[in-house]
Amino acid sequence: MKKTALWKDAWRAIRGNDKRFAAMLVIVAVGVMMLGGLNSVGRDIRAGLDEFFDETTMHDITIVSTLGFDDDDITALRTVNGIKDVAGEYVASVTTAIDGKQSSATVTALNSRGIDQPYVTDGRLPNADHEIAVTEQYLDDAGKSIGDTLEFRSDDSMAASEAFDATETFSDGKYTIVGTIVDPNDIVNPSGPLALISGSKTVYPMFVAADSLAGVNSGADAGTNSGNAVESDTDDLPYTSVVITVTGAKAMNTYGNDYLDTVADARAAIETIQQTREQARTDAVHSAALNTAMSAIDEQKAQIAALPDGLPAKTVAEQKIADAEAAAKQQVDALPSAKWIIRDRSAVTSYEDVKTQSDMIMRLGTLFPVLFLVIALLVSLTAVTRMVEEDRGLIGAYKALGYTRHETMFKYLVYSGAACLFGGLIGDVLGLIGLPFVFTRRIVSDLYTLPSYPLLVDWRLAVGGVLLFVVIITGAAMVACTGSLRLEPAELMRPKAPKAGKTIFLQRIGFVWNHLSFLGKVTARNLFRYKSRALMVIVGVLGCTALMTAGFGMGSSALTLMPRQHSEIAPYDVLAVTSAVDHDKAQNDLDGNADVESALPLQIGSVTLAPANGGNSGNASDSTDDAKITAQLMVIPDGESLHGYINLATSSGTPIKLSNAGDDVIVTANAAKKLALASGSTVNLTDQMADTADATVHEIAQYYTGNLVVMTQSAYEKTFDADFTPNADLINVRGDDDAQIAFADDLAGQNEYLSVTSSAKQERDFSKSFLMFFVMIGFIVTMAAILAIVVLYTLASTNISERERELATIKVLGFRRREVHGYVNKEMLLLACFGIAIGLPCGRALLGFLVGELDLPGMNIVPNVAWYCYAAAALLALAFTVLVELATNRSLDRIDMVGALKSPE
Repeated sequence: MKKTALWKDAWRAIRGNDKRFAAMLVIVAVGVMMLGGLNSVGRDIRAGLDEFFDETTMHDITIVSTLGFDDDDITALRTVNGIKDVAGEYVASVTTAIDGKQSSATVTALNSRGIDQPYVTDGRLPNADHEIAVTEQYLDDAGKSIGDTLEFRSDDSMAASEAFDATETFSDGKYTIVGTIVDPNDIVNPSGPLALISGSKTVYPMFVAADSLAGVNSGADAGTNSGNAVESDTDDLPYTSVVITVTGAKAMNTYGNDYLDTVADARAAIETIQQTREQARTDAVHSAALNTAMSAIDEQKAQIAALPDGLPAKTVAEQKIADAEAAAKQQVDALPSAKWIIRDRSAVTSYEDVKTQSDMIMRLGTLFPVLFLVIALLVSLTAVTRMVEEDRGLIGAYKALGYTRHETMFKYLVYSGAACLFGGLIGDVLGLIGLPFVFTRRIVSDLYTLPSYPLLVDWRLAVGGVLLFVVIITGAAMVACTGSLRLEPAELMRPKAPKAGKTIFLQRIGFVWNHLSFLGKVTARNLFRYKSRALMVIVGVLGCTALMTAGFGMGSSALTLMPRQHSEIAPYDVLAVTSAVDHDKAQNDLDGNADVESALPLQIGSVTLAPANGGNSGNASDSTDDAKITAQLMVIPDGESLHGYINLATSSGTPIKLSNAGDDVIVTANAAKKLALASGSTVNLTDQMADTADATVHEIAQYYTGNLVVMTQSAYEKTFDADFTPNADLINVRGDDDAQIAFADDLAGQNEYLSVTSSAKQERDFSKSFLMFFVMIGFIVTMAAILAIVVLYTLASTNISERERELATIKVLGFRRREVHGYVNKEMLLLACFGIAIGLPCGRALLGFLVGELDLPGMNIVPNVAWYCYAAAALLALAFTVLVELATNRSLDRIDMVGALKSPE
């Protein structure tokens, strides 16, 4: 009977205090949603990439070599412990015409082992000679569709920079497009912000069948059923790279420690045969080259030997042959040695980007729920404390009837526990289904072209999040009840004595107090009388304002990123890249072009940065634990200034001068942060020819978009022992943005140019692509609105219920409706203004923290809160306060004056 009465009383309490119950439920739902949702989003993103890699049999390890690979290398790798399968790959850099302009592409022959198989989105993979599969981006840019044809030619400029000749890898002629694919090694959305940030030229991935290989029999790669099968005639065509899968790795999560350890073990096993295979390949290539040269010389020797002895011409010919033989041996000795570069999946940019961003989202999934847990704690304390005050007499009756403390407390525990359970259930549904859908479909899909994302539900997190709020909130309810439950029944049944009046601090300031109106003095005394409630209003509005300031500031910081990059750091108008052999002609044309205000020739390339680990400069294989960053390398001619093109300066604004000393380089801030570099640090650089060298960081330069390494001609030639070969120009163009874009489009149509980037066009495209930030801003503002409305409504309704007798009194005294509204609302508006004033700088500090957590690849977001961000946050916080006041005005109008005046104060 007792239990039945207690349950009935508990459910009656929920119905009678439904607004407070709803406020607690909403706050708990939002907190659980963010805890479970944001963590689920991070895991879903990783799982999407893991499934995609499994479906395409993505390599676990890849190796490139300066002299390519032969079948003996493949056979040796297949015998290494822990290796599941190995395939040799043929890849060549080519150019193809798109809308009359030369564009870069990479063509890869499909291997029969199925490793790194492209994902087909439409059509099929090529299975015959002169069939090709391309990306959706290529079809869009070229205006083609499946069934159309394309032509490509070898990129002589790229072949010239490679350590072995790959210019004749694929057969010439027209190729028929048979399918559209996603390259597992490049899943960045080409129209998304990450592609625009990089500023690099577009390189279209294309795939052909092995039948299209030049100089290799159509079945060359087909006879690979056995582990040691010979795949091709190495003398005809060396493999350009090797892709490897590791035993047991596919069943593991690609980001799990077990996967990383398994791959690390396999990599260490490969390194045990590395030196032997490098030497064997070096000997084979050198021997083949010497045999070819000596074969021609031997033929000439035979012809000379047939001449009669004693002829002066024979003596001269013999001397020339001897000289030719010595020269041939010298050329062979000068050939490079084979050098392996062993990489795991961390070398794939998208792999590291997904890891970074999922970590960032999961960190936010820990930060935001803490904020809402604190707010839920305050709301529950307020709600339950007021309920206990209202139930003093009932609690006294329970105790007089013999109910224990725990039985009396039962109602309040059920009340708060039910709010947590129902709110947690709603939060789990929204967080585990709703948030992942919004984030993966609206934000992550802007970044990557993954075909799908699995919906992973971690029941431990789902249940644990709810239990966390249940324990904290019911604990707060117990604390709120404890004080009253200690009192005797007789004391509980008597009305609680009102708080004694006190002289407030403002009364001691006579010139202020004496000039306040009567209502002003009442408002001041009420603010100081109800300190805890006033503090909670301030905290609630502060949190709301801070969240919105951070949200709007994040949008302002992101959307001004590219404009600030071009106005403050990189004011050049156009970056035009040519091949090294075409640069002189292109430079002459620019010098004679009336639209060109100035142009700076330089050398541009790609370089991989890693922390220098000392003593391994002769071995290009990098450590699994080492971080790696791909950056654009700019080599500036000696004596030239970057003034007017790139303003190199530290984050504090101190200008940086180019250094001709030794191996000094300038590294931009984002790369330096990733690799923990500082001025004077040593960094390892690997260029496009797989040459590695250690360099000294001269300074860290501020840079907002992309990663950049700058060095002078002298420093480059000394560091890499290579000649300076200009292949690009930074150009300033006369005219407005439209004129600059038109100029860049005109250059892009000329065959000499491989890539032309207009800063003005980058700005326009960048702002259009940042839907993801608008979604995040909307999400943060929505959370702030929920926070403010729930807290303010709870406190406002509590304020009215506590002061019904006071408010009834002033109504009896003749206060009209609007005057009663102003009497109460003035206090909340003043407290809200205090909260806004404190919340604005707190929001700026929160933005700094969020930007530090928002670790987007290639982006160095610097907090930039425009004045209108502060204004919008303040106005919205005031608007939420006014909306709550309008809602609670109805409660003021419904106060029963007679009933309120009969009740004890």
